[in-house]
Amino acid sequence: MTITQWHVPVDDENCYWYAIFTSYTKPIDKQKMREQRLELYDLPDYKSRKNRSNDYGFDAREQVHETYTGMGADINVHDQWAVESMGRIQDRTREHLGSSDKAIVAYRKLLRQEIEKVAGGLKPTMFLDADHARSIQGPGTMDGIGPTRGWETYWMEVDVARRRGAPWAAPVPNETSATVTRLSAAVR
Repeated sequence: MTITQWHVPVDDENCYWYAIFTSYTKPIDKQKMREQRLELYDLPDYKSRKNRSNDYGFDAREQVHETYTGMGADINVHDQWAVESMGRIQDRTREHLGSSDKAIVAYRKLLRQEIEKVAGGLKPTMFLDADHARSIQGPGTMDGIGPTRGWETYWMEVDVARRRGAPWAAPVPNETSATVTRLSAAVR
């Protein structure tokens, strides 16, 4: 199963978080998924029971004996902590970025360039119009530990096998299939 997440801003400080689950084998048990979510989230707003007000359920004993984070096994809580613990709006003028922050600097530069494009009436990179949206063939995400030899193509091989084994039409993108064949031959 794969999970596609959308984080949609609703104002300057909050987002709605949508998660879409795609199964490549048997149908998703919607009731089970809902019950799992309701173990952590309260209706009707799906507010997490583990949050800033209770240190995201942090338990020092658990951290020593059971989990690295001490916040349970639900990775959503860990993600929530990582995003929310910085505070709502950071004062970026007080940052001291270093050489290990090159990706942050590059990403912010890209965002500014794309904002300027849109402000100038142009379409941003990766803009999806109706024709391009139809060409998207589903998520290509993996969870797994790849081999030492052949790690470069591991995710593509897993994706191709998963799609080909799906009982529903899950086409393999031509470029992925060609890349797997070419790189697998080169690595071996």
